[in-house]
Amino acid sequence: TGCGNCIKDIEKILSLACGCKMVTVEDVVKAVENGANTVEKIGEVTGAGTDCGKCKMLLQNIIDLKK
Repeated sequence: TGCGNCIKDIEKILSLACGCKMVTVEDVVKAVENGANTVEKIGEVTGAGTDCGKCKMLLQNIIDLKK
């Protein structure tokens, strides 16, 4: 509730697969669709998972869902 000024910021945060590298879920899905079938390959293509690594489980889940 409230003024709604933060809605776009919240939507952006929720769309991220990797907050460190600001990589969206959409970017990761595209990488998987283009053949990135491991977390390491997603990292090579998008940069996701190459900093702190907290998103690696999410990246693996995206790979598993696309199989």
